[in-house]
Amino acid sequence: MDTYRGSALAVIGCHARGLERPSCELDVLVVTNDGRPNSTVRIGDVFLDLFFVSEKEVLIPSNPEHSVSLAHAKTVRDTSLILSTSLASNESLLANSAKRSAGKRLASALKSLGRAEEALSKGSAIDADYWLLSAAYDYAYSLLYSREVPPSPSHLLGQLRDLSRAAPKSFESFTMGAGLESSSRISCRSRLDGIAVLYDVLGGGHEGGKAIRPMWSATRLKSVSSKVRELNQGIEHAECYSYLGTETLNALGQLAARERQTTKTGMSPGALATGKNRLLGDRLLRELGLVRERDSLKEALELLKVQVSRLARKT
Repeated sequence: MDTYRGSALAVIGCHARGLERPSCELDVLVVTNDGRPNSTVRIGDVFLDLFFVSEKEVLIPSNPEHSVSLAHAKTVRDTSLILSTSLASNESLLANSAKRSAGKRLASALKSLGRAEEALSKGSAIDADYWLLSAAYDYAYSLLYSREVPPSPSHLLGQLRDLSRAAPKSFESFTMGAGLESSSRISCRSRLDGIAVLYDVLGGGHEGGKAIRPMWSATRLKSVSSKVRELNQGIEHAECYSYLGTETLNALGQLAARERQTTKTGMSPGALATGKNRLLGDRLLRELGLVRERDSLKEALELLKVQVSRLARKT
């Protein structure tokens, strides 16, 4: 509050919707035109994810997912009334924003399914595994957005269960696509170790004599680890493994973006794991859970394709 005295502040995410776990970070929206990068900070035992957003983006979100989030935000400070105006506007547009968000995620899922199918046809199970994982999460997010429910990574299975009681195939397709049959206390810890390695790579360093701005902070990893410990202690290993799946995708996406900037190769996240100059070794791939057999990938792919097509007809 004192650090950003001149900014409007709001709580978004889990805490804004009463979904919080003890380890859930507070997602705080800070309205500023300073162009600061998003960050994670720790105050005592509480983690805060700070999202710095311009006044223009708050009033007229360019991303429909931002609009959905703003519609559910809880104002903390708003002396300029910019948040009051934004919340009222985004609440009135919620149905439209949710529909657009669902469509955007569904289009991404379809593209990833196509890449997974192509990778399987070329015998690249690792690339197929990555793209199937990506498609599964985009499908899950699309399904939630289609019901006007903002997705929460650390509550995703619970959210999907609530929506899928009348349509169990939709839940099954996500669990198979995301490889949740591999979830256990041991595999969850292993995946966290793999993500820690990726975070270490993304945490800074030098390339070509040029310093790289850190993409992930040590505090961010501590926040993720805290949530993982709580989920494992509550014997929610599938939820834990699922949550770390989103972190895997985010970290690999950031790593691919860095490679594109430094090598100009146009490398995709899946390509990080294959080819002569691959960056991910066999042990790391196992820890990240990207080592499924071809038959299980094919079965999950076919089921997910059916469910994605079914959702596409409804949206």
